[in-house]
Amino acid sequence: MAKINSERLQSTITSLKARFETDTISSMNDLTDMYVTGMLAVLGIGYDGFVNKCTAPEKFLIEDLIKLSQVIDVNINVILKVVLKQATKNVKPRDISHLLPKPK
Repeated sequence: MAKINSERLQSTITSLKARFETDTISSMNDLTDMYVTGMLAVLGIGYDGFVNKCTAPEKFLIEDLIKLSQVIDVNINVILKVVLKQATKNVKPRDISHLLPKPK
């Protein structure tokens, strides 16, 4: 495991808290611009998983988002708002018309 720079991690946590609370995080991709090594340690996930989840936040586990919420001391709903906004754009609507009865 990589050595964590505790001062840089604290700075990242403070920055993330402020950015989430002021609505300046536009997508979870913004997290990849932060101190990634520290974020990996905080969330307990690998680099590829972190980057993939930030790109497609619908893949985040609720547990990951709760950990992030607890660590940066931000209401989970603030984080979920960002996740849902981005995930809604990523997930294509599913056509289930072929599964439903035909109109009479």
